[in-house]
Amino acid sequence: MIELPKELETQARETFAARFGGEPEVVAVAPSRVELLGNHTDYNGGLVLAAAIDRHTVVVGRALTASRDARVHAVNLNEDDAFAVDAFEPTAKGSWSRYVRGVLWALSTRCGPPATGFEAVIVGDVPLGAGLSSSASLQAAEALFLIASGVIPSAPPFDRLDSKNADEADNARVELAKTLQRSENEFVGVASGLLDQFTVILGRRDHALFLDCATAAHSLVPLGSPAPAIVVCDSGTSRQLADGMYNRRRAESDRIVEYFAARRPRPGAGDFLLSFVALDDLNEAWDKLDPIGRRRARHVLTENERVQAGVEALRRGDAAELGRLLCASHSSSRDDFENSSPALDALIESAAKSPGFLGGKLSGAGWAGCTVNLVDAESADDFAASVTEHYRTATGNEATVHVLRAAAGAAAARATPKLVE
Repeated sequence: MIELPKELETQARETFAARFGGEPEVVAVAPSRVELLGNHTDYNGGLVLAAAIDRHTVVVGRALTASRDARVHAVNLNEDDAFAVDAFEPTAKGSWSRYVRGVLWALSTRCGPPATGFEAVIVGDVPLGAGLSSSASLQAAEALFLIASGVIPSAPPFDRLDSKNADEADNARVELAKTLQRSENEFVGVASGLLDQFTVILGRRDHALFLDCATAAHSLVPLGSPAPAIVVCDSGTSRQLADGMYNRRRAESDRIVEYFAARRPRPGAGDFLLSFVALDDLNEAWDKLDPIGRRRARHVLTENERVQAGVEALRRGDAAELGRLLCASHSSSRDDFENSSPALDALIESAAKSPGFLGGKLSGAGWAGCTVNLVDAESADDFAASVTEHYRTATGNEATVHVLRAAAGAAAARATPKLVE
């Protein structure tokens, strides 16, 4: 069942009619996502606890049976892209159009050349630059539109995305997430892990998603009844530093990987990953290891343990314990991985003084940007007002607060008038 934000759908339909004429044939929607636990664990083959959230990208459009051209309009940016579906190149790095083209490229390499051209309109309410993965949301909505409209030929496993067999549908969605990760890695040029695409495609309302990034094993875990609010607080600080520091942290962690990989066989045919190291082994070898790298590794390995503990807490309905683990994660990020900042620390300290706070941590790469907090749902509005005031007093800066809820994963449907109420 498609859960469609009506305001976004209406805006997309009206824009489509104005630019292309007539009605779209397919509507697709994808949420954004937030990492609850699992900071810098995904590319290390570790564990992550994440949630799809109710900020969305909507794509409406139709196949053009008599054309091999694509015409796409992005409402939020008031920008257009046009290209031939049989021959196109990447656009500028970081551009939305590069992601759109990358999705078509990745699906074409998996399913065969596009059957037709298409027209589409994209609109969303995902805050840009807030670490909520607007790019993966765009990718998933675009991919499902292309498949549902027939622009991409029906082919296994994507012909089973809506299968009544739960295992078949789950497998198809996992393969779609991997395909979109390949699009981002190879076409867009961003060396992302699997977390973002996986979460926006496989999320479920009022659930968290537990993912083992080494094996893609996953499960949905209820957030509780009532589920706590997920509150993202944007510090208003620039994320530009994160790229260089991210690469530095990977290099620092890799020194520990090299030490252990040289001393033991790999557990499989793939690369040896940091998460294959046991925390006890790290502690035993502590004095022999690079003094910076060993702290980076300790963060990753203890974060894996926090993810496991967080899943167990949710399964027994202990949201307060999950909140405590978020706070412990932030402390580990701040002290061992050193990817926090004075602004992020001030946001967490402000949150801790605010009503309904269960726990919080920095979000995404770190160094700037946002924190994610678990908050008693009834106190969410009071929490938002309080954390804004405390942060302003502490820093002189304004925070932007987003009160969110765990949402359903990406979906598509024929764009009949019945979808609009």
